[in-house]
Amino acid sequence: MKKPKVFKFLCILSVLLFVAAFSNTGMAQVEGDDVVIGKSLTMTSKILEGEVPVLISVPEGYNAGSTNYPVLYELGSFNFTYDCGTVEFLARGIHIPNMIVVGVPPLQRGYVPTPFEERGEEPAGADLSIKFLSEELIPFVEKNYRTNNFRILHGHSVGGLFTMYTLFNYPDLFTAYVAGSPWFQNNDQYWLKNIEKMARVRKVDDKFLFMTVGKEEAELTLDTFKELEKWMNDNPITGLTWKSAWVEGDHGSMVGRNIYDGLQFIFSGWRPSNEVIRNADLYEIKKYVKTRLAKWAKHGFDESAILPEQTINYLGYYLLGRKENEKAVEIFSYNIKRFPKSFNAHDSLGEAYMIMGDRENAIKYYNLAVELNPGDTEYAKRVLRNSKDKLRELGVEK
Repeated sequence: MKKPKVFKFLCILSVLLFVAAFSNTGMAQVEGDDVVIGKSLTMTSKILEGEVPVLISVPEGYNAGSTNYPVLYELGSFNFTYDCGTVEFLARGIHIPNMIVVGVPPLQRGYVPTPFEERGEEPAGADLSIKFLSEELIPFVEKNYRTNNFRILHGHSVGGLFTMYTLFNYPDLFTAYVAGSPWFQNNDQYWLKNIEKMARVRKVDDKFLFMTVGKEEAELTLDTFKELEKWMNDNPITGLTWKSAWVEGDHGSMVGRNIYDGLQFIFSGWRPSNEVIRNADLYEIKKYVKTRLAKWAKHGFDESAILPEQTINYLGYYLLGRKENEKAVEIFSYNIKRFPKSFNAHDSLGEAYMIMGDRENAIKYYNLAVELNPGDTEYAKRVLRNSKDKLRELGVEK
């Protein structure tokens, strides 16, 4: 039986309404700000004769400050996002300083050293990759980003072997080395059998090494690591502070523990005592900074790197959460004294005064936050929106 036109119309209308409803819900993009952890860029390498993709992440608030940071170079780029999260987490807890993270891709000439019997006049394999790091990548990073002279190299598996090889042969290229499951069993344990010849350096100038293996790794890996540990203990390198650790996990899953524990080992003693944090005593805070500077200044750390603006800011909000508003104002004011051009520091002090009901000072510091904020990054835009929103709440249009 022929269906009436009205039936066909209703069917078409139903389909259109369904599509429209689906488009407005399931397929619609949700409004919000992107969470950006870094950028990807491409370098043209004369040494490697090609294009090299590099990942770089800077600390939050980097563009608004003037601090020079240590740099963590992650071999392979596979764990770049994990490294960025680990650094942010540990730095926020003041276990380590904040730092720039650079993801180095798997290089076409490899991370495995060339056997001694096969070497020619020109560098190859790991030596060529080290030449790229020392003559192109590191100079590029240090020219374009605010860095101090503390560099960390992190590699896993063959990257771990490369990390150890770099320490043994080019120790001054980095200050600290983190080697996860270093693959000394490569080529029938060639590098373990030739470790005496490989480890040319017997004295270094204040370097760090943290090396690990997973407890559930293959038997050959564990046996090789035991031999490496024994050699390191029997042949101490003057000036090297080092530690070996067996962690839970297999060859792949232990990677996270490697960098998490390694960074804390390198910066052992960095964190102030819980008492200093809880009491937020400015005298003790300044004493902590002075003590840390005495140890770390030779590596290019200054006061702003020892105790960053963001760290003091977290402490201020910790005090606000405990209803210690006057002490929070004291801490936020100290932050402004240290970082007088920081829009975020002024925004935070404005919030503290607003919570206390001090409308005049809240307006004063929110206005200063707006005036200082260039709004040139997502972070700056986010803080600028907050400052203006708070001013409107206070009856001031900006």
